Amino acid sequence: MNKYIETLKRILGTDEIRKKIVFSLIILLVYRLLAAIPVAGIPADAIKQLFEGSNFGDLLSTVSGGVLETASIAAIGLSPYINASIILQLLGTVIPKLEELRKEGPEGRRTVSMYTRLLTVPLAIMQSFVIYSTLRGFGLVGQLEILQLVTMIATLTAGSIIVMWLAELTSESGIGGGSSYLIFLGIIAGIPGTLSSNFMLMDTLQKTVFIFVTLALVVSVVYVSEAQRKIKVQYSRRVRTGGAMDSYIPIKPTQFGVMPVIFAISLLSFPQLIGKFILSRDMSEGIIDFTTKAMTLLDNPYFNNIMTFLFIVGFAFFYLTVVFKTDELAENLQKQGGFIQGIRPGKQTSEYLRKVAFRLATLGALFLGFISILPNILIYLNLMTVTVITGTGLLIMVGVVLEIKRQIESMIVVRDYERYL
Repeated sequence: MNKYIETLKRILGTDEIRKKIVFSLIILLVYRLLAAIPVAGIPADAIKQLFEGSNFGDLLSTVSGGVLETASIAAIGLSPYINASIILQLLGTVIPKLEELRKEGPEGRRTVSMYTRLLTVPLAIMQSFVIYSTLRGFGLVGQLEILQLVTMIATLTAGSIIVMWLAELTSESGIGGGSSYLIFLGIIAGIPGTLSSNFMLMDTLQKTVFIFVTLALVVSVVYVSEAQRKIKVQYSRRVRTGGAMDSYIPIKPTQFGVMPVIFAISLLSFPQLIGKFILSRDMSEGIIDFTTKAMTLLDNPYFNNIMTFLFIVGFAFFYLTVVFKTDELAENLQKQGGFIQGIRPGKQTSEYLRKVAFRLATLGALFLGFISILPNILIYLNLMTVTVITGTGLLIMVGVVLEIKRQIESMIVVRDYERYL
């Protein structure tokens, strides 16, 4: 206990960490205030009716930051920003110029970030119009005048841009990753309501099973997220008593973090949003019939779980190739005189690191995919009656908490190191 108290004192006693925590709390306050300001023209009840009885609402609400049901100015939240990030990262595989920009260091990444922001604006406009048009087609909202419609779309778009800005501010000056932090806040905000409406209705056995399963899931996610393989690196130019100095390259099964989960639910929500839009329009019988069948398939829990699993696994490998550049790592090692014992510097080192990373990523991706659908499987098997939080929500929550923990620990280590300089 004394150890934790001392750690807390060190955290609160460090100006930099304290300022980052306060800044993150301010972002939380601003975000929740935005979620409480209604947008003109769309009542909250209409959005709830649109999502009722469908997995679509949970997916879109999660990726928007948990504020979609409020019908506030921040209703569409981070969804356009995340979709823009996905589009640009996918385009990076077919457009060499984008890939070159990412390799140019901070300046190149800033340019890609600017492209992402610019793409977010038309996506936010389109999503705002599609949501209104869908609600209008189902008769859930009335007809708006042109000026009212433009005002409503502009308000939702501006709210999305502000949320995107808050996410980037959090990444720069706060604790935790920006987008994942805001999604984490949205998930946390929805837990008390779910607890009061569902958990209190369970009997003692159901509560025991629920608590045990939830704790087991959290422990397993933490264990796998913190696991790592240390690849020993020797430096022939750094000599100490007893031989060359050694260091390690840590490679984790979840090197990609929780971004594959966020990308997967974002991509799954998009076709369902388009499907709702088509069903709300007066189109030909063939198109309506095809869309109805497609929406029925997407709402099928078995199909939805399979697609969620496959998308998470697929995005995990894709995102690994984006964030873990083995060629650059091998090149830097060679320049510094470092080598892995038994592996030639350069290309062979890169291939070895890639092979190890992909092997570990296979386990990590399968684990993330399985955990994301496990609560639903337990419900289908009647082992649980309800989940307070979805599997994807649990992964995001635990991932963000661990990321915040790592950031705080690294800042404490840097501060302690600076005292001896």
